[in-house]
Amino acid sequence: MSQHETEQRVAVLVCVAEPLLQVGVRAALAAEPDMEVIDAECVSVNRPVDVVVADSSTAARFVQDGRRFDLHESLQLARILVISTQAREHAVRCALEQGIHGFVLTSSPVCDLLAGVRALSRGGTYLCPPVARLLAQISQRDMLTSREDEVLRLLTMGLCNKSIARDLEIAVGTVKTHVKSIMSKLDASCRTEAARIATERGLIDMPDTPSGRVKPPSYATAWLRPASPLPSYA
Repeated sequence: MSQHETEQRVAVLVCVAEPLLQVGVRAALAAEPDMEVIDAECVSVNRPVDVVVADSSTAARFVQDGRRFDLHESLQLARILVISTQAREHAVRCALEQGIHGFVLTSSPVCDLLAGVRALSRGGTYLCPPVARLLAQISQRDMLTSREDEVLRLLTMGLCNKSIARDLEIAVGTVKTHVKSIMSKLDASCRTEAARIATERGLIDMPDTPSGRVKPPSYATAWLRPASPLPSYA
């Protein structure tokens, strides 16, 4: 194959922790004549990566708040396609706000993966049908504010208004106002129902940390999980 033909192919770096999933993704991409799977050790300035296909935990370490971490130069402009086991409303919404360009699910057909890689390589975005439907539903609802997200998270943990107020350092009356707004937006009749709806829709990401002051929901807590470091590029 000529150098020109190689340069025309989409360069894809696969960063998936699950061995079987990684093998499957690499095989599906490698079978396409317009794609080239780049090994981590082969990443170079002369062959920049166009698309990174990553699981949710790895993707979060590529971009946060729209900023790239200290990555190899060839990865700075790569677009990120996430493969996730499930679509959770809070995580998807926050991830898109933070700079992820596409989503497919592990249950998606291979054609969705290929369509996502090609769309991102052209500078676009891609959402597999289930995630697209989820976001369509979100757009039709009244969104919770960032403060309401915090109150809802503590409410779901079973905290009373006084405890929520103490934790967030706001007045009890303010908490009551937020709770009333949350109940209205979720169409819930009680706190228990609000907690159930929030859990079912994935509106919040419950912390894994010991009890104590709860941090507000963030993209990092929604996606980051312990994982091995990204490959080091000399």
